[in-house]
Amino acid sequence: MIIRVFSERTDGNCYIVQEGDRAVVIDPAESEIVSNQLETRTLTPEYIILTHEHFDHIMGLEDLRNAYGIPVIASTACSNNIQTVKGNLSNISGILEYFRTGCVPEETIEPFVCQKAEITFDDQYEFTWRGHTFSFIRIPGHSQGSVMITLDGESAFTGDYLIQGREVITRLKGGNTEDYEKTACPVLESIPEGVHIYPGHEGDYVKGEET
Repeated sequence: MIIRVFSERTDGNCYIVQEGDRAVVIDPAESEIVSNQLETRTLTPEYIILTHEHFDHIMGLEDLRNAYGIPVIASTACSNNIQTVKGNLSNISGILEYFRTGCVPEETIEPFVCQKAEITFDDQYEFTWRGHTFSFIRIPGHSQGSVMITLDGESAFTGDYLIQGREVITRLKGGNTEDYEKTACPVLESIPEGVHIYPGHEGDYVKGEET
């Protein structure tokens, strides 16, 4: 089962992959709402995995990692960038919120850093968890550390790619239009129809059935 946990504060999605009473957490934006979901469903998380390094996808990372004592999996570039305020963009969160909404945010996000991931990889990685296979492939463009994560070949967690109604942003620090076009686009375009897409923002959908 895949559970979407939406954060109003970051306008973003976290996902909890459930198998029995165990779980994997993807992109923990807010630790409190993720923890509430885990406790309500009596789930014990065993891993945290990241699609990329930006603050709106990792704000709850350290609280969850410390609370449950579990490892984080991320690309090497992502792991490096979550350790600096410039790399995770938390130093300009208010500016980004203003350009997204046109309003000055009522509640600011203080710049923060996270510790490095326990498990890292350069370009590709795969691991099996409770009968499920997670496959990672790094697809820079939106950020240096962006990855696509597929689950059993049936679901794809795409971070800030393939968001319906939104263009891919490559102009932020660490972004690169050439990388996006040459590296990320071919991977994203190769996703077969029928695969369920779980992006970092907006709703999920099935490829080939976009609205």
